[in-house]
Amino acid sequence: MIEVLFGESEGGAMKVAKNYRKPDFENGATTWFGKKPSKDELEKMFDGKAVGGNSSEVICIPFMLDIGDINVSIESEYRKKLIFDMYTINGMDDNSILEDLEDSWKRYLNEIERLKNYATQGETIRLWYSDSPYSVCGFYYVCSILREYNCKIFVIKLPQYMKLSDTIMQSYTSWSEIDAGKFYKFLSLEKELSSREIQSFTSNWAELKEEKSTLRAVVNGKLIGVPEDFYDHLIRKEIPDGEFVMARLIGNILGKHPLGVGDWWYAKRIKKMIEEGKLMVVQKRRKYMGKYLKRCKSYLQIPIYVIEIKIFK
Repeated sequence: MIEVLFGESEGGAMKVAKNYRKPDFENGATTWFGKKPSKDELEKMFDGKAVGGNSSEVICIPFMLDIGDINVSIESEYRKKLIFDMYTINGMDDNSILEDLEDSWKRYLNEIERLKNYATQGETIRLWYSDSPYSVCGFYYVCSILREYNCKIFVIKLPQYMKLSDTIMQSYTSWSEIDAGKFYKFLSLEKELSSREIQSFTSNWAELKEEKSTLRAVVNGKLIGVPEDFYDHLIRKEIPDGEFVMARLIGNILGKHPLGVGDWWYAKRIKKMIEEGKLMVVQKRRKYMGKYLKRCKSYLQIPIYVIEIKIFK
């Protein structure tokens, strides 16, 4: 079974999930911040099962297709520049990082070829997507590719809620929130897609292209093209009185409004407000968070610059 996901972190988690094993707490090396959990706590934290197979059967299509012009080829320099701009929006633009991004871009393109090769060989393919805009876009895009091949296609859509106990409900936004050992719990939601369904999702992708917008969002359960300032009201809503720190503002937005939108997008829009004179920077400094951080060969999408801003009257 070939697993397809649409974000770097969830793709990395699935690679672990394919043949998941609990860590060896007795003989393995472990590091903890603060008090070390008890053995029972550790067992509960890392309890899980494997999805089955191996990590080579995981394909990641992380092209951020909820942003930018999707009428331009996904494999073009335009999409490459857009992704690079998003990853370096907080100043991570030294040569070593750019070289790593170049390597990541080559890997992204290779993932599309791997998907086509598996489909040509008639391999069974399973798509894991959620209601996050980047994920729905990726799902539609991959359906538009696979419609040309004679292979079985299954899908698992992340539910908005899952009952953990009689008194606890867990809400979800994206597959990146799921621990590697927990993916197996969602296998019962698997559904095979018919050729008619695949064609319908392909048509959805074509309709989005016709809208010619540069931003897409899920509104009332439907993915549609929206203006670039679509999420700006959330930024304005969370701006406190007086001076504030940009990173903290973005964190508040992500916490209160889990819409599957990357923090880099909010950073981009805040910088746009600064350029337009709607906000004014009163101090700018770099907060050390490591030269750069990686997870699954991708940069963590967190603001590196801490910018103090106040509303410009």
